[in-house]
Amino acid sequence: MPDTPTNSRRSAGAHAPTRQEFSVRLPTLGALAAASLLFSAGAVQAQELRVGAGYAPHAPEKGASVVVEYLFKPVDMLEFAGSPRPYVGTQLSLDGYTNYAQAGLIWRFEQKRTYIDLGAGLSVHDGALSLPRPTPGLSDEENQRRRNDRDKYIEFNERWLFHATFALGLRLNERWAVEIEGQHWSNGQLGNETHDGADSVGLRAAYRF
Repeated sequence: MPDTPTNSRRSAGAHAPTRQEFSVRLPTLGALAAASLLFSAGAVQAQELRVGAGYAPHAPEKGASVVVEYLFKPVDMLEFAGSPRPYVGTQLSLDGYTNYAQAGLIWRFEQKRTYIDLGAGLSVHDGALSLPRPTPGLSDEENQRRRNDRDKYIEFNERWLFHATFALGLRLNERWAVEIEGQHWSNGQLGNETHDGADSVGLRAAYRF
């Protein structure tokens, strides 16, 4: 399956990418998860599994998704930094848009039965790196196709993105909690002409092992 071209200056005769080119790359997502497990050495026993539904409220790529996250125990060697916990997660679109896999560190602030999680890390996605712009001299059909793609999909410009996450949780008992959660992905406009990003908010259940 061909990958999405990384060069935003595509030839004038090129056709706009199809959604098939942006389909999930399981080997890439799996590699990220494996790397995350190695990163979390010393905290290899899972502490929480969190599953729920998210919704991207901003166009383009507005739609629903499945959210899955695996939260590990605090890393002992990072006690000086507030004992953050490594996480790995994925966000899978239910509307045929971009899918994400991410990993990083989460800091938890607890007060009785409630808690707030704040986290940051890196993410890899299977969306568009570049989308051809309408160009004088091309057919009306081709230029309309390019406009439609640019209205429908996000142009990330980079395969790897910054990831930020938060959760507001209410513990129901020793094992279960419910959470309002949010995600943000962005290339940070580091060496890029574009600064497209994505946001998602949702609800999920958390099970503590």
